[in-house]
Amino acid sequence: MRRDVVVLLTRAPYGRVHVPEGLRAASGVAAGFDRHDVSVVFTQDGVYAAREAVDREALTMTDHLADLEADDGELYVDAAAMEERGLSPDEIAPDVTVRPGEAITTMLTEADHTLDF
Repeated sequence: MRRDVVVLLTRAPYGRVHVPEGLRAASGVAAGFDRHDVSVVFTQDGVYAAREAVDREALTMTDHLADLEADDGELYVDAAAMEERGLSPDEIAPDVTVRPGEAITTMLTEADHTLDF
């Protein structure tokens, strides 16, 4: 049975494994037997991983993002969390969609499952 799954990336990208492991989990869920609909949300300090300037290769994000894209996964960043941290939309990678905090809240309340990294 296909489900809507939201993977939250909440921690800063460097010095931790949360971002690549969250992306690995997201790509696995998207590619699994039921091929769930997966959305990844960069929020809290995870918004720093959504920046275009982040070194995705150093964070081993590249392959996970390619797998997720192949399975129609979506990437979003929380505009409210960006604003709290002084980030502007023009700093965000082109494959990540900026969404208002209210839209992120709606995604979370409507999701069948959430995973927090």
